[in-house]
Amino acid sequence: MVNESRTLCWALLIAALVWLVPANLLPIMTVTQGGRSKTSTIADGIWQLFEAGMPGIAIIVMVASLLVPLFKVLVLAVVYWRAPHETDPLLSTRAYRLVYWIGRWSMLDVFVVALLAALVEFGNLASVKPEPGILAFALAVVLTMLSAHAFSPGQLWMKTIPDQRGV
Repeated sequence: MVNESRTLCWALLIAALVWLVPANLLPIMTVTQGGRSKTSTIADGIWQLFEAGMPGIAIIVMVASLLVPLFKVLVLAVVYWRAPHETDPLLSTRAYRLVYWIGRWSMLDVFVVALLAALVEFGNLASVKPEPGILAFALAVVLTMLSAHAFSPGQLWMKTIPDQRGV
């Protein structure tokens, strides 16, 4: 049962990592304003925020869109890898809980694009259209969250609990 759970966690995490590639390479939205259309990737959007004089927002978007997803995948991979031969379960449990908590903020980009698409509909004046990159990003986020949900932190403590069968 534990091996099946571990296999599912790894499969979901690897799938999330695979989806992060198109999420960062494909455009996430197209903004049409005054008859001109501009398609942007996540990196383009960050750069445009810097150029527009909004470095604070650009840094928030960069952290939420680029760094946090990679951080989550890396931390979960380390936790999963260490689980069968864990020597410091408290550290891994804390890392797992941090990633689990961050998971609720991971859909920020998807919500922003959906909100923009819903609110910025002014006919020919301006519009926002979601692009394939946002779907890839949403899939990566959901797969990462499912991977974290499939993992049982109790697996980290199995080696530290004495075997009671011989007593």
